[in-house]
Amino acid sequence: MTTTLVLGANTVISQAKCTVNFKAINPNQAFNQQLGMLWLPLDDKRHAICSPAYLHETKDWASLDNTNNPKQWRLDLDSLFDKQGVHFLQLIAYTYHSPTLNLPAVELDGVQLSIDNEQIHYEFTTQERHVKAVIVLEIYRRNGQYKCRALGETSTQGLDSLSQRVQIAIDTRPPQTHEQIQAQNQQISSESRQRPPRQVQAGETWTGTAFAIDPYHLLTCHHVIESAQMIGIRQQGQPDREVQVVLSDIGSDSAIIKVSEPLPCYLPLATGCTDFLGETITTLGFPLSGLSSQLQVTQGCISALTGFGDDIRYMQFTAPIQPGSSGSPLLLPTGEVIAMATSSFAHEHAQNVNYAVKFQLLSALLTSAGISLTNPHLNQTHNNAQIAVSPTPLTTPQLSRQSRGALWLVGCQA
Repeated sequence: MTTTLVLGANTVISQAKCTVNFKAINPNQAFNQQLGMLWLPLDDKRHAICSPAYLHETKDWASLDNTNNPKQWRLDLDSLFDKQGVHFLQLIAYTYHSPTLNLPAVELDGVQLSIDNEQIHYEFTTQERHVKAVIVLEIYRRNGQYKCRALGETSTQGLDSLSQRVQIAIDTRPPQTHEQIQAQNQQISSESRQRPPRQVQAGETWTGTAFAIDPYHLLTCHHVIESAQMIGIRQQGQPDREVQVVLSDIGSDSAIIKVSEPLPCYLPLATGCTDFLGETITTLGFPLSGLSSQLQVTQGCISALTGFGDDIRYMQFTAPIQPGSSGSPLLLPTGEVIAMATSSFAHEHAQNVNYAVKFQLLSALLTSAGISLTNPHLNQTHNNAQIAVSPTPLTTPQLSRQSRGALWLVGCQA
């Protein structure tokens, strides 16, 4: 039996692994050409709980039949609702945004959907002009059953207002922009693979910073531990420890190192999807350790959500850093690690233009190494304290006192 939905109606989805076919009502428009589409997971307060699934960036719980000319989503609702705590999943169609002024304005005329292996149909047609985005469907779970509700919340301003409401930055750039970014990243990766290892002399030493992320693992930069034959970490009041490299990724300039004895405390990695542009951050590290081995604290803000050349792996921040700061965590006022400092842009006319690898990539690196982080809201695991996420913003001195036990000076020798 086929169900046809009208605006505001809802019905049961028969299985957690289902399909959603889609196409534009306007035959002159196509998804992944003029139009974009995303799935937005929300919590019980309708705030974003994890990053969306896009046509250009699918997820394990939302995949496509064809990335070039997509017509069908394949959803795994149990994977999303059970494992990530999602309460609502919204499907949003929108027109791609481009700052190029000579492109004709695109309007969204409507969307046709066939859901649950074509057992449910819904056709939404816009009634006004200049529509740039529409929330067209919502999936939720009630009494053990998945249901979908037909929606039609339109916007003539794009997704900016929705971004503010759900507390997440939504990417509405056209496919060619992502293709350019991908090509640039491939070029950078290729150049990095061709770059010879750091040239060092036998016995040469250098330092950096690392921070504990669980009782046995720390994060630092790839370039900090590159070419090192011996690596150790040091903290005032603690015995020196030798470490082994678990995984080192030149593409994100990140590395995981491991100790054999448990660490006294460790930091929580951020998990939310809030737009952090302009957010105050605090860095802790060991710059210029030849002058002082004391932990140093600086403060600044997130000044851009991409790195040099709009590299989406990184964010830009203003807190001052120096050689030896590489591997320093960028802390939110809640005490969560939002990124890890990797480099600076050295130019006589540019001050405090620094870059950090985003927490999403750090989390992905840990996952690829088989390392599962504990719940960031737990504050005790065995005898090793995980620093709790603060429900209220902390001052810089409070952050420093709370987090310093998880910071380590990294010493390397060729």
